[in-house]
Amino acid sequence: MFFRKKKEKEPASYLSPLGTELTNYNVYYLNFREKLQAFAIALFIGGAVSLVFYGNQFLDATGRATKATMYGNIVIFLLVGSLCGFFFLPIRAGQCKEKRLKELARQFRGFLESLAVALASGMNMHDSLDSTYKDMVMEFGEDEKITKETAEMILGLRNNLAIEDMMLSLGKRSANKDIENFAIIFNVSYRAGGNIKEIVRRTADIIGEKMEISEEIQTAISSNKIQFTAMMIIPVVLTGMLRGMGSSFNRSFSTPIGIVAVTIAIGIFAGAYVMGQRIMQVVK
Repeated sequence: MFFRKKKEKEPASYLSPLGTELTNYNVYYLNFREKLQAFAIALFIGGAVSLVFYGNQFLDATGRATKATMYGNIVIFLLVGSLCGFFFLPIRAGQCKEKRLKELARQFRGFLESLAVALASGMNMHDSLDSTYKDMVMEFGEDEKITKETAEMILGLRNNLAIEDMMLSLGKRSANKDIENFAIIFNVSYRAGGNIKEIVRRTADIIGEKMEISEEIQTAISSNKIQFTAMMIIPVVLTGMLRGMGSSFNRSFSTPIGIVAVTIAIGIFAGAYVMGQRIMQVVK
């Protein structure tokens, strides 16, 4: 009998030749605090929504709540909420990864613009990186990713490491096609003695144009995102209002047919949400 080897998790960072931990932007792993926050939020929201649709079971003949109803609500809240928490963790990790990638692209654009100005003024690569590092500290802060990446390049040059290899390392770790392509072109051009000044300047312009187009697209669909979110929330609000208006309507949710109907409706909502998210991703 053959067993598939368990796929190893991609590391969150790689060790550079200088012994520095460099971020692997291809993955994002939530720390304990982030996991706890994400799980708690999903637990509360998922549990509350589950009570709207499945709460108040085991009512008596007059439609009044019993002790079994109270215990049932607690079980439903914790069970469904916990399931939502576990399912939300990888979604939250993806959101954090996407946010970090966008920030890296924005910072890399600033890096290239600063580097292009320094190279155009006649500085060599080492002095240009020194000047760029100072600009990154002023613009983004000393603890930001691009500032640390620039500091690593400067330290690498001082220790006789090739700048093109360090650029390639950043490109492979960046999970960004623009940065990766720039690193490959920079590597070939730098070794062949190409026009590095023009390559850096042109790449900065291209990345800037792509970011501006992306921002325009996001602005154009922002109203659609709000409408989409509202359409997902309105059924929950309406169901909660209807359940609170009369005991007869409330009792119908406790019947087997009512539970099946609610489950089918939730499945439709979930399918619509997934489809909507995919459409938004395509638009991006």
